[in-house]
Amino acid sequence: MNSLSCLADKKVKASRRGSGFTLLELLLVLSLIGIMAGIATWGGQQMVCDWHLKRAAHQLFEDLKAVQGRAEGSGNPSLNNGSLVMQRLFLVFDPDAGAYAAYTWQDDNANGASESGEAELLWQKSLPPGVSFGWAPGIDRRACSNSSGEPGSAVSFSSPDYAPCDDQPCIKFDQHGFSVMGPGAIYVHQGEQTLAITGTRPGHFTLCAWDGERWL
Repeated sequence: MNSLSCLADKKVKASRRGSGFTLLELLLVLSLIGIMAGIATWGGQQMVCDWHLKRAAHQLFEDLKAVQGRAEGSGNPSLNNGSLVMQRLFLVFDPDAGAYAAYTWQDDNANGASESGEAELLWQKSLPPGVSFGWAPGIDRRACSNSSGEPGSAVSFSSPDYAPCDDQPCIKFDQHGFSVMGPGAIYVHQGEQTLAITGTRPGHFTLCAWDGERWL
Protein backbone atom coordinates (compact mmCIF):
# COMPACT_ATOMS: atom_id res chain seq x y z
CA MET A 1 0.00 0.00 0.00
CA ASN A 2 2.82 2.41 0.88
CA SER A 3 4.57 1.83 -2.45
CA LEU A 4 1.34 2.41 -4.36
CA SER A 5 0.71 5.62 -2.40
CA CYS A 6 4.21 6.93 -3.15
CA LEU A 7 3.79 6.11 -6.83
CA ALA A 8 0.48 7.98 -6.97
CA ASP A 9 2.01 10.98 -5.18
CA LYS A 10 4.86 11.13 -7.70
CA LYS A 11 2.37 11.08 -10.58
CA VAL A 12 0.41 13.97 -9.05
CA LYS A 13 3.57 16.04 -8.57
CA ALA A 14 4.69 15.29 -12.14
CA SER A 15 1.29 16.30 -13.44
CA ARG A 16 1.45 19.59 -11.52
CA ARG A 17 4.92 20.32 -12.89
CA GLY A 18 3.74 19.60 -16.45
CA SER A 19 0.74 21.93 -16.25
CA GLY A 20 2.73 25.02 -15.11
CA PHE A 21 5.32 27.36 -16.72
CA THR A 22 9.02 27.42 -16.17
CA LEU A 23 10.81 30.70 -15.42
CA LEU A 24 12.31 30.69 -18.92
CA GLU A 25 8.88 30.33 -20.51
CA LEU A 26 7.48 33.18 -18.43
CA LEU A 27 10.38 35.45 -19.41
CA LEU A 28 9.86 34.55 -23.06
CA VAL A 29 6.15 35.37 -22.91
CA LEU A 30 6.82 38.67 -21.14
CA SER A 31 9.43 39.58 -23.76
CA LEU A 32 6.98 38.86 -26.58
CA ILE A 33 4.32 40.96 -24.88
CA GLY A 34 6.80 43.83 -24.53
CA ILE A 35 7.79 43.63 -28.20
CA MET A 36 4.15 43.57 -29.33
CA ALA A 37 3.32 46.50 -27.05
CA GLY A 38 6.25 48.47 -28.47
CA ILE A 39 5.15 47.80 -32.04
CA ALA A 40 1.59 48.79 -31.19
CA THR A 41 2.77 51.98 -29.50
CA TRP A 42 5.00 52.94 -32.44
CA GLY A 43 2.19 52.21 -34.88
CA GLY A 44 -0.22 54.26 -32.84
CA GLN A 45 2.19 57.20 -32.67
CA GLN A 46 2.70 57.02 -36.43
CA MET A 47 -1.06 57.04 -36.99
CA VAL A 48 -1.40 60.10 -34.75
CA CYS A 49 1.39 61.89 -36.65
CA ASP A 50 -0.20 61.08 -40.01
CA TRP A 51 -3.55 62.33 -38.73
CA HIS A 52 -2.03 65.60 -37.47
CA LEU A 53 -0.40 66.24 -40.84
CA LYS A 54 -3.52 65.45 -42.85
CA ARG A 55 -5.65 67.57 -40.53
CA ALA A 56 -3.21 70.49 -40.87
CA ALA A 57 -3.11 70.28 -44.68
CA HIS A 58 -6.87 69.98 -45.05
CA GLN A 59 -7.46 72.83 -42.59
CA LEU A 60 -5.02 75.03 -44.50
CA PHE A 61 -6.70 74.10 -47.78
CA GLU A 62 -10.16 74.94 -46.40
CA ASP A 63 -8.91 78.23 -44.92
CA LEU A 64 -7.37 79.17 -48.25
CA LYS A 65 -10.61 78.42 -50.10
CA ALA A 66 -12.59 80.39 -47.51
CA VAL A 67 -10.43 83.49 -48.02
CA GLN A 68 -10.71 83.03 -51.77
CA GLY A 69 -14.49 82.84 -51.50
CA ARG A 70 -14.61 85.94 -49.33
CA ALA A 71 -12.49 87.79 -51.90
CA GLU A 72 -15.00 86.90 -54.61
CA GLY A 73 -17.81 88.28 -52.47
CA SER A 74 -16.19 91.49 -51.24
CA GLY A 75 -13.40 92.30 -53.70
CA ASN A 76 -15.31 94.81 -55.82
CA PRO A 77 -14.47 98.50 -55.29
CA SER A 78 -16.51 100.30 -52.64
CA LEU A 79 -17.52 103.93 -52.27
CA ASN A 80 -15.58 105.84 -49.61
CA ASN A 81 -16.01 109.64 -49.24
CA GLY A 82 -17.27 109.85 -52.79
CA SER A 83 -14.37 107.83 -54.25
CA LEU A 84 -14.21 104.24 -55.41
CA VAL A 85 -11.60 102.35 -53.37
CA MET A 86 -10.14 98.94 -54.07
CA GLN A 87 -10.57 96.01 -51.68
CA ARG A 88 -8.52 92.83 -51.54
CA LEU A 89 -7.99 89.76 -49.31
CA PHE A 90 -4.53 88.52 -48.25
CA LEU A 91 -3.34 85.22 -46.81
CA VAL A 92 0.08 85.82 -45.22
CA PHE A 93 2.45 83.03 -44.13
CA ASP A 94 5.11 82.93 -41.42
CA PRO A 95 6.92 79.67 -42.27
CA ASP A 96 9.42 79.91 -39.39
CA ALA A 97 6.63 80.25 -36.82
CA GLY A 98 4.40 77.66 -38.50
CA ALA A 99 1.56 80.18 -38.72
CA TYR A 100 -0.59 81.99 -41.28
CA ALA A 101 -3.09 84.85 -41.12
CA ALA A 102 -5.89 86.36 -43.19
CA TYR A 103 -6.19 90.11 -43.77
CA THR A 104 -8.70 92.32 -45.50
CA TRP A 105 -7.28 95.43 -47.19
CA GLN A 106 -9.00 98.57 -48.41
CA ASP A 107 -7.22 101.30 -50.37
CA ASP A 108 -8.50 104.15 -48.20
CA ASN A 109 -6.54 106.92 -49.93
CA ALA A 110 -7.26 105.49 -53.39
CA ASN A 111 -3.61 105.57 -54.45
CA GLY A 112 -3.53 101.90 -55.49
CA ALA A 113 -0.79 101.01 -52.98
CA SER A 114 -1.14 98.75 -49.96
CA GLU A 115 0.09 100.78 -47.01
CA SER A 116 0.42 100.34 -43.26
CA GLY A 117 -2.86 100.90 -41.45
CA GLU A 118 -5.02 99.93 -44.42
CA ALA A 119 -5.06 96.18 -43.64
CA GLU A 120 -7.18 94.59 -40.92
CA LEU A 121 -6.41 91.19 -39.37
CA LEU A 122 -9.32 88.77 -39.73
CA TRP A 123 -7.80 85.75 -38.00
CA GLN A 124 -4.51 83.98 -37.35
CA LYS A 125 -3.84 80.24 -37.06
CA SER A 126 -0.92 77.91 -36.30
CA LEU A 127 -0.07 74.45 -37.58
CA PRO A 128 -0.60 71.57 -35.10
CA PRO A 129 2.35 70.55 -32.87
CA GLY A 130 5.00 68.64 -34.83
CA VAL A 131 3.78 69.87 -38.22
CA SER A 132 5.97 72.41 -40.04
CA PHE A 133 6.12 74.27 -43.31
CA GLY A 134 8.63 72.46 -45.50
CA TRP A 135 9.19 68.99 -46.90
CA ALA A 136 10.81 65.70 -45.92
CA PRO A 137 14.22 64.73 -47.38
CA GLY A 138 14.28 62.91 -50.69
CA ILE A 139 11.61 64.86 -52.57
CA ASP A 140 12.83 65.57 -56.09
CA ARG A 141 9.60 66.72 -57.76
CA ARG A 142 7.82 70.03 -57.58
CA ALA A 143 4.55 69.97 -55.66
CA CYS A 144 1.60 68.22 -57.32
CA SER A 145 3.14 68.49 -60.81
CA ASN A 146 5.89 65.83 -60.68
CA SER A 147 8.11 68.14 -62.73
CA SER A 148 11.78 67.39 -62.17
CA GLY A 149 13.68 69.54 -59.70
CA GLU A 150 13.69 70.00 -55.95
CA PRO A 151 11.21 72.36 -54.26
CA GLY A 152 12.36 75.94 -53.98
CA SER A 153 10.93 77.08 -50.63
CA ALA A 154 8.37 76.00 -48.03
CA VAL A 155 5.92 78.63 -49.33
CA SER A 156 6.89 79.72 -52.82
CA PHE A 157 4.44 82.60 -53.34
CA SER A 158 6.16 85.98 -53.63
CA SER A 159 7.10 88.04 -50.56
CA PRO A 160 6.46 91.74 -51.28
CA ASP A 161 7.70 94.37 -48.86
CA TYR A 162 4.39 96.20 -48.50
CA ALA A 163 1.75 95.61 -45.79
CA PRO A 164 0.30 93.23 -44.77
CA CYS A 165 2.84 90.85 -46.39
CA ASP A 166 5.88 92.71 -45.01
CA ASP A 167 8.47 90.46 -46.71
CA GLN A 168 6.57 87.26 -45.81
CA PRO A 169 5.20 84.95 -48.54
CA CYS A 170 1.56 85.76 -49.17
CA ILE A 171 -1.36 85.30 -51.55
CA LYS A 172 -3.30 88.36 -52.67
CA PHE A 173 -6.77 87.61 -54.01
CA ASP A 174 -8.57 89.90 -56.44
CA GLN A 175 -12.33 90.29 -56.85
CA HIS A 176 -12.45 87.10 -58.93
CA GLY A 177 -10.68 85.00 -56.30
CA PHE A 178 -7.55 84.84 -58.45
CA SER A 179 -4.05 84.99 -57.01
CA VAL A 180 -2.55 88.35 -57.97
CA MET A 181 0.86 86.99 -56.87
CA GLY A 182 0.82 84.32 -59.57
CA PRO A 183 1.30 80.58 -59.06
CA GLY A 184 3.01 79.05 -56.02
CA ALA A 185 3.12 76.10 -53.64
CA ILE A 186 2.81 75.44 -49.91
CA TYR A 187 4.57 72.43 -48.36
CA VAL A 188 3.76 70.98 -44.93
CA HIS A 189 5.46 67.97 -43.38
CA GLN A 190 5.88 65.88 -40.26
CA GLY A 191 8.74 63.40 -40.10
CA GLU A 192 8.97 61.61 -43.42
CA GLN A 193 5.46 62.55 -44.58
CA THR A 194 4.82 65.58 -46.81
CA LEU A 195 1.67 67.13 -48.24
CA ALA A 196 1.46 70.15 -50.53
CA ILE A 197 -0.99 72.69 -51.89
CA THR A 198 -0.40 74.36 -55.25
CA GLY A 199 -2.11 77.42 -56.67
CA THR A 200 -2.24 78.67 -60.22
CA ARG A 201 -3.01 82.14 -61.55
CA PRO A 202 -6.65 81.30 -62.49
CA GLY A 203 -7.31 80.61 -58.81
CA HIS A 204 -7.26 76.82 -58.91
CA PHE A 205 -5.77 75.10 -55.85
CA THR A 206 -4.78 71.43 -55.53
CA LEU A 207 -3.91 69.30 -52.49
CA CYS A 208 -1.51 66.40 -53.06
CA ALA A 209 0.61 63.90 -51.06
CA TRP A 210 4.15 62.57 -51.60
CA ASP A 211 4.22 58.75 -51.66
CA GLY A 212 8.02 58.41 -51.59
CA GLU A 213 8.45 58.57 -55.35
CA ARG A 214 5.89 61.00 -56.75
CA TRP A 215 3.00 63.32 -55.92
CA LEU A 216 -0.46 61.86 -55.85
